[in-house]
Amino acid sequence: MKGLLVGPVAAAAIIAGCSSNNTTSTPVVASVTMVPVLDSVPGGDTVLLIRTAQLAAVLKDANGNVLSVIQTGQTVDWTSSAPSVATVRQNGIVRGLTLGSATITAAIEGKSSSAAIKVDSLVTVASVRVSPATDSVRVDSTVSLRARPIGAAGDTLRAAFTIWTSSDTTVAKVSNADSTGVAPGNTAVVTGVAAGTVTITAKVAGVSGTGSMKVKP
Repeated sequence: MKGLLVGPVAAAAIIAGCSSNNTTSTPVVASVTMVPVLDSVPGGDTVLLIRTAQLAAVLKDANGNVLSVIQTGQTVDWTSSAPSVATVRQNGIVRGLTLGSATITAAIEGKSSSAAIKVDSLVTVASVRVSPATDSVRVDSTVSLRARPIGAAGDTLRAAFTIWTSSDTTVAKVSNADSTGVAPGNTAVVTGVAAGTVTITAKVAGVSGTGSMKVKP
């Protein structure tokens, strides 16, 4: 998928790389190179935990020797010029939030490297699967259901929150949701209220999936 780049080799080089200088003095960082150089990263809407991309910073001394952050005694400072568009963690993981552009910068000891990225595509939810599709719970007991948002490419997405509803709250209700039916993540805690059968619906990004819940006395 475009923009989903991972740099384990580069990341390993930062951690395991060492200078050929055998002196005990702290090496000085002469250059910082960001890898891989992203030109885009997928984003998403406010309902989803957005797709991410991994960046790494390769540090070198004046002789071109690769340095580790352990050798320098400092950490790489990662920043985004537009955190409302894309954020970056201090481990180099970039998260696209909404359409737009941002510059990601890695800096250490006054040296830095930057990459201009564009958040250029939104995550699309094609369907939502509720599991188990059929379940039961006793009155005054609880059971958990999970909603799995499925992307257009068939991949499983993670919801930052899910809107849950019960077809009859006098029979069963989603007890971990707020008054508008919103529950964090993709899990619903269903509480049995009275004997009967209800349909529990999970909605993510406007797309719904259902499960059947039988409440036993």
